[in-house]
Amino acid sequence: MSNHSDLSKNLTVILPTLNEAGNILSLTERIWTVLPNSIIVVVDDGSTDDTQTQVLGLKAQGKAITLIARTAKPCLTDSLNEGIAAATTEYVAWMDADLSHPPELLPQLYEASLTSGCSIATRFANGGSYKKNTKDTPDSFLATILSLFMNIIVHKWLSLSISDYTSGFIVVRRSLLTGHKLYGDYGEYFIELMYYLSRTGVRIGEVAYHSPPRQWGESKTGSSLPLLFRRGLKYLWLSIRLKLPTTLFGRLSMARPDSKRN
Repeated sequence: MSNHSDLSKNLTVILPTLNEAGNILSLTERIWTVLPNSIIVVVDDGSTDDTQTQVLGLKAQGKAITLIARTAKPCLTDSLNEGIAAATTEYVAWMDADLSHPPELLPQLYEASLTSGCSIATRFANGGSYKKNTKDTPDSFLATILSLFMNIIVHKWLSLSISDYTSGFIVVRRSLLTGHKLYGDYGEYFIELMYYLSRTGVRIGEVAYHSPPRQWGESKTGSSLPLLFRRGLKYLWLSIRLKLPTTLFGRLSMARPDSKRN
């Protein structure tokens, strides 16, 4: 195994945030514990709590952290695109800031990406599990069940060699993203990205992990049935579009290498 301290000089970890004051200090400390020389870019979507103040405090201490304070309409995908554009390292990672993505997994993901170019954390492969106990947490049991069900359907349709189509926890060589912006307004971007990378010949590695429930703050996924249903429909419709002939929907088959992106 390579030295993690040396490895992390080439890694930027992007953290999209919205009111994560209860998590951000713990998360950044844990990231730097396992990857001491990594750079952290926090892309904040207009938090009304102390998230931005805490990040600026870390920067004032000389920590390798940058704050991008967005003023546009909150959007997970736009936040990630801005974080990727700001990165200068060879590899980039991103993960949720709610502690449901254990940063201790980053070195293993990083090691795997050095060979394949991309590695994702998976809740649904052997050895992984997904928020088994959401009682007395801000997470929704219904969202957990629907996420598992949707992953099964998307996998049957796209048939990629991965198991978690909405992981959102990834390390990828930055050059593989050149000229390709993440698409969508929420988690559907990950489905499109996995399809795009697979179509361009990238062998996506997977590392199984247990995803704990959120302990503080409010889930951005939402817990109401109408919201979950609308988001699920978006995910499924995007998946269908990716494999339909471009003559039917034009740029809708946008993950294909020969398609033109607006």
